[in-house]
This record gives sequence, structure tokens and C-alpha cells, in this order.
Amino acid sequence: MLARLAVAASVIAAPRAAAAGVSVFRLSEVVTAGPTGDPAARYVELEASGDGCLFPSTVVRAYGPDGATLGDAMPFASTTCFVAGSFLLFATPAAQAAFQTAADAALVPALPAAAGQLCLVSSTTRYDCVRWGAITQPVHDLFAPADDTSALAPPGGLALARVADVNVVEVDWRIEAPPPRAPNDGQPWDPGDAGVDAAPPDAGDAGLDAAPPIDAPFTVDAARVDANDRFLDLDPRGGATCGCGAGAPGTSLGLALVVLATLGRRRRDATPRVRLGARPGRRR
Repeated sequence: MLARLAVAASVIAAPRAAAAGVSVFRLSEVVTAGPTGDPAARYVELEASGDGCLFPSTVVRAYGPDGATLGDAMPFASTTCFVAGSFLLFATPAAQAAFQTAADAALVPALPAAAGQLCLVSSTTRYDCVRWGAITQPVHDLFAPADDTSALAPPGGLALARVADVNVVEVDWRIEAPPPRAPNDGQPWDPGDAGVDAAPPDAGDAGLDAAPPIDAPFTVDAARVDANDRFLDLDPRGGATCGCGAGAPGTSLGLALVVLATLGRRRRDATPRVRLGARPGRRR
């Protein structure tokens, strides 16, 4: 019996002995305020990519946009180990209530809402950092010493969540509905005035849409005939052609109307006219 207990104890202890350090942990989510905008309802989530341990010297440290240290929190007073795939949640009591979840630790440094930085630090090494908003002095981590990019600042109640791991903040992070203690697959959030969505509708053809109606006095650029125009056009080799296709050569509508009027006069001039009282068939 004692032999079996000794073997079992060695099996249990082996993964702990083989566990890595802080390098297997990555920041996973950052919430700076609750749904009502309360800055007290904030949390930080870590994800373990492998078996690893956090130490009493391990802290989550907040920085201002200028790189100045704002504060830190030491989640564990003794060495604590976790298996790969674990999600560790450090959430204030207000955040636990707002997001209806429990936490591994309640200590979270104050997090700036508009612009800030957060790093996972152990001893003197920054193992992972994230930035949001307008940053004037980026704080770098061990794996991305040259990355100065930032993510968007998360509104209250939403999370800045890691969705990639290429060591470029603006690529690795996005804003989404917070799923604490779970993979980051919440509903993504995009500001309504970002990117091409900010352009007014039909901005590309605004010039054509603003053209006056067909019966108003105006001129048409001969080099740009709308695909919907249908009128006779002068053929450089003589005669008349139809400028009916997009990109077909064209002249001004006024010139086309002159051509039509000229053809009409010629047609009328060619029509036989009979004088009253004259014998049929006799031209005059």
C-alpha cells in the first residue's frame, strides 16, 4: 500500500515539477469599466498556453499613455501553478458582480479608460503587454520589443480581447462582448464611424447623382458619357452613330440635338408639297 501511494504521489508531483514559468502566460482580456461606465468594475484575464506557475513576484502593472507606472497588483502571495488551457481571472468585487463571475484574485490596478497600457511582469521582466488608445511612450515586452502599435480603447462593459498572437498589438487585439473564463469568441464591436463606413452613401458616383435633370440647360463632357444616355452622336467618318454604351465616344447633347434638328429639316424639305387646285403629281 505504501508503495502504491508513493507512486501515485510521484505522478501527481511530476507535472508540477515540469511546469514552466511565467513565459507560458499571456494577457487574454482587459476590461477597464463595467456596463454603466463604473471604473471600479474592471478585470484582467490571463490564459496559460502550457503548464506554468505564477510567483509572488508576478504582478499585473498598469501604465499611462506616457509610459509612467500607475500601479500594480500581485495576485498570488505564494507560487501557484496552472495547467495548459487555464483562464485566470483577476477581477474586482464590482466586476465580479457586474459580469456575474468568480475570480482567482480580486486585486486589479486602476486602468485608464481612454488610453493606457498593461503588462504581465515577473521580477524585472515584462512577459506580455497590451496598449489601447493614443500612446505617446509605448512600453514593450520581452516578445515584441519593437512593436509600437495600439488597439482601440474598449468602451465600458466591453473587453479588449486577444484574438491572435503575432506580437503586434493592433493585430492581436480587438473589442468584443466579454466572455470571462472562456475563449475570446464574443460578438466583435466596431465603431460606427470607422473606416469606409464613415463615407457618405454613394460617394463614388456623387458627381453623376448630382447631375441636373435632362430638360435643364447643361452641357455634357464629351469624354464622359453616362451609360444611361441614349442619343445620336456624330461619327468622325460621316453619318450618325448611337452613343449607347458605357465609355462610348460622345459629343455634347446640344450638338446631338442640332444634328437631329438638321436631319428633321432635310426630311421635311424632301417631302413633296402639292398646291391646292393643282393637278396631282405635278411638283412645284
